[in-house]
Amino acid sequence: MNSLFSSLLAPIAKAASTPSLIDSSLKSVGCDFTEGFINAGQCIPAFIAHTIRFVFGFAAGIAIVMIIFAGYEIVIGSLPGGSSESGKNRLTWAIIGFIMAATSFFIMDFIISAIGG
Repeated sequence: MNSLFSSLLAPIAKAASTPSLIDSSLKSVGCDFTEGFINAGQCIPAFIAHTIRFVFGFAAGIAIVMIIFAGYEIVIGSLPGGSSESGKNRLTWAIIGFIMAATSFFIMDFIISAIGG
């Protein structure tokens, strides 16, 4: 039983021990930024792809939070004496932002995969 828990918790402990934004999968293409080993032909596109995934993931997270906040604003605005117009506008722009972030992610992912091979 103890080995079952240790085998389940080993990947979590390993991930928690590396407080880096650098993706560990970059080592599979021959890049080790902590040791200073950088192969410009493979490391730079992989690092740019990792950074793009991080930035667009953050943008999508913000858009989802704004969609949730717009839902609350619509509900509160529908009470007597309130207006839900600002919530509807926020929802519209949050959905547009989410669609633009997702579209730009797929475009950039396509470009990086075409450059990186």
